[in-house]
Amino acid sequence: MRTLLIIILVSVLTTLLTACSTAKTLNDEMQVLAENMPGVYKINVRQGNVVTQEMIDQLRPGMDKRQVKFLLGTPLLVDPFHKERWDYFYNLKKGGSQSTRERITVIFKDGELAGLKGDFRPSNEFKPMTINTEVVDVPRRVEDDKTIVDEALEAIGIEYDEKY
Repeated sequence: MRTLLIIILVSVLTTLLTACSTAKTLNDEMQVLAENMPGVYKINVRQGNVVTQEMIDQLRPGMDKRQVKFLLGTPLLVDPFHKERWDYFYNLKKGGSQSTRERITVIFKDGELAGLKGDFRPSNEFKPMTINTEVVDVPRRVEDDKTIVDEALEAIGIEYDEKY
């Protein structure tokens, strides 16, 4: 009786352990099969801040936090315990394929840019910021004649001045 109980227990445990390992491999195989199905549209998923090498090249030591935020955007992570550190993360998964991950950590000292860590390295070449500086001449506004309604309101003491 005791040997029968041991045999049943061993067979149940073996079945359970085998089922767990096969479920994981079966799940992986089903996921690969689902990703490669023809005719299924897979979207590109972008998460985080897009930071390019051109943005990093415009950073200069001594910039304040406002200037860095202007160039790189609002950081994805501002650690409450390290207020002098901003983290920018970017993750792109294209249509079910391998994802692209990028990370940059901006370090400040006394409110000024002190260093960078991560996937990007600043170049030694100075590249000034490129902003469209085209000047547009705006013509002066010509004042229209007062209408009868405007004159009536002005006569009662109600004036509507719209000045730009």
